[in-house]
This record gives sequence, C-alpha cells and structure tokens, in this order.
Amino acid sequence: MPALIVNGAMVILWLACGFLLGLGLVILFARDVAHRFLAAFAQTDRANWIESVLRFVVGMAFVIAAPSLEHPLFARIIGIFLSATATLLVLFPSVHRRFAALAVASVAPFLPLLGIASIALAILLGLYLA
Repeated sequence: MPALIVNGAMVILWLACGFLLGLGLVILFARDVAHRFLAAFAQTDRANWIESVLRFVVGMAFVIAAPSLEHPLFARIIGIFLSATATLLVLFPSVHRRFAALAVASVAPFLPLLGIASIALAILLGLYLA
C-alpha cells in the first residue's frame, strides 16, 4: 500500500481519537449539548448517512493502517466491524433510528460515565496508534 494512503489512514484514525476525546469533554462539561448531539444520531436520513459514512471511513482506515500497527489482526477486525456495521446502518435506517433513540434514552442517566469512557477510549486509541 502506498505510504500516502497509509499516512492518510493514520490521520483519519488520529481524527477519530480527537473526536472521542472531544465528545468525552463535551459530555462532562456541557451535558445538555452532548445530550442533544447524541439524541440527533440517526434521527434524519442525512444524520444516518453522515454517521454511516464516517463510521465506514474510520473502519477502512483501520483496515488500511493495520499492517503498520502493532497488532494488525486486531486493527483489521475493528475496521471490518465498523465498516460492516456502517453498511447495515445504511441498509436498515429505521432500525437504526429506533435503536439510537432507545440507546440514548438508556444512557442519559449515565452520561458522565459515558464521557469518562469516551476519554479513556481516546487515550487507549492514541496509545495504540503511537
């Protein structure tokens, strides 16, 4: 794989890491904003497509970067999982919409824990990529 493509995949993964960190901070320090953001997931066709495309891009970035990462099979499995679920989100938007609404309602009382988990995942991903 050309270095430019692998480097681009790594940039995408670092951006995903930054997103997770930012999401965690917003959840902890601007709970209402975070709740509105999470509640908007999959609620429109546009939101569903944006989420699906971003998930697919991050998944493919894992697959592309896998050979240059420490545990390539692990990265490849994560990438395939993210890409496959992105495809399912596109194929079954109504199911995704119902699941997202239920999931957000279920985690709403535990948003601070979700924020901490998002930050922890960002740190773990950053350590894995470094």
